[in-house]
Amino acid sequence: MNRSKIVGATALASVMAAGAAHAEMSISGLTVGNISDAGGGQSQGFSTNSIYVSYSDSLDNGMGISSAMSIYSTNILTAISIDTGMGTVSLGNNRDSAVDKNDSNPACFSLGSCGSAELGAWVDGDAASGNSVMYTNSVSGLDIAITRGMESTTYRPSMSYAVGTSMMGATVKAGITQVDYKTGQGTDHDPSFVTVSYSIAGLNLGYGMYDSDNGSEETTMGVGTSMGGFDMGIQFASLDASTDTDMMEVSINKSLGAASFGLDYTDTDVAGTDTGDTENWRFGYVVGF
Repeated sequence: MNRSKIVGATALASVMAAGAAHAEMSISGLTVGNISDAGGGQSQGFSTNSIYVSYSDSLDNGMGISSAMSIYSTNILTAISIDTGMGTVSLGNNRDSAVDKNDSNPACFSLGSCGSAELGAWVDGDAASGNSVMYTNSVSGLDIAITRGMESTTYRPSMSYAVGTSMMGATVKAGITQVDYKTGQGTDHDPSFVTVSYSIAGLNLGYGMYDSDNGSEETTMGVGTSMGGFDMGIQFASLDASTDTDMMEVSINKSLGAASFGLDYTDTDVAGTDTGDTENWRFGYVVGF
């Protein structure tokens, strides 16, 4: 082999080895699914598989850098983050907005099916932040997240803001997204949320308010606890929209290390009609590595 190639290969191997000594890499995966009985003999089921790969290292100037890739069904999400010492700047494709990263529902105790608002009417504006830049920082006990979504064929550049803090034992989060459509693509709106979670005497209390700024607003309230090795809770959700809807959900879950299993009973009441009312039993599972 040519001597210059040998020297070059040796130098490259030395650099890679030096970097590997400081770098950290992790691979994890998750399978989430459920089987449900929607009444009338109808059964439904789904299973999703996700793989997560992350890598972190430090730059020569002391800043931290990390990259992450998520493979979810047929979607591949990528992101890179730089810790500047004065906050973290992240950018990537199909990223969550600042609101979507912080609007999880603290009143939900179901296994694997908790998102933000529960009745499907919450429009958080996340679609306007597909390719985005995010800034996060913690200042004097206040967690800050700001996202700028890039212009697309549907949306003008959008901004999303979220803050979170702890006070008097409670965790409070709030946020708003400014969704600006291009002419003829939709109606501008500014969805916002507030959530509060509090733990006392072995009870976990949760409240959420989700205002889509399009004529629909949802509130959630719930309480959960642990007993005999099981986690359990009850949630009430109410949707104020063109058709009002109320929901009650009772959940009981059991963790067995790498796998968790849960059972939910959901009763949904749609105002003004009996045909929209449903009772649903759902068995869920989460398996990870």
